[in-house]
Amino acid sequence: MSPHKQRALGISGCRLALGGQAYRLKDGTPTQAVAVSVTLLQAEPALGRLNEAQAISDEQADAQGYRFVRTYEDAVMFGLA
Repeated sequence: MSPHKQRALGISGCRLALGGQAYRLKDGTPTQAVAVSVTLLQAEPALGRLNEAQAISDEQADAQGYRFVRTYEDAVMFGLA
C-alpha cells in the first residue's frame, strides 16, 4: 500500500510511548520515548493502550532521533509489552 493511501486510511505514522531505557535524541535531549508504528498498534491488541499516545510522523521521529518499534519483538525489548 502506498504511503498516500496509508495516510488516507489513518495507518501511517507513529505514537510516542515510554520505553524502558533512557537514551538521547539527536539534539542531546534525554528521553525514554520510542516511536511505535501505528500499523503495529493495530496488528497487536496487547499494544492497543498506546493508541492514545502522542502522534508523530515517521519523518519527524527519524529526524529527531527517536528509536523505532516496528515489531512485537521490538516492543518486548523496549518494555512495552
